[in-house]
Amino acid sequence: MSLYRKQRLESIIQGLLSKEIVRTIETDKELITITGVEVDEEHNKTIVHLSVYPDEHRKDALIKLNAKSAQLAWFLLKKIKIKKIPELVFK
Repeated sequence: MSLYRKQRLESIIQGLLSKEIVRTIETDKELITITGVEVDEEHNKTIVHLSVYPDEHRKDALIKLNAKSAQLAWFLLKKIKIKKIPELVFK
């Protein structure tokens, strides 16, 4: 995959996930921000880097996001016209 295409895919995933997390997962107790997205070359794994405020809610936010990762991947599959959505890993 070309560097431009990889960066474009990462940017699209970051934007869509940001909006969906605010809509479905984020609560009044925490603010979740996606600081970066990395897609590996084989499209097997997507690492999503997060910032959570306040920091003491980070563990709870990661548990919620990892529990809903399949649902978020399905959302991305419907929105992005690619053959395979990589597994989402939140860090």
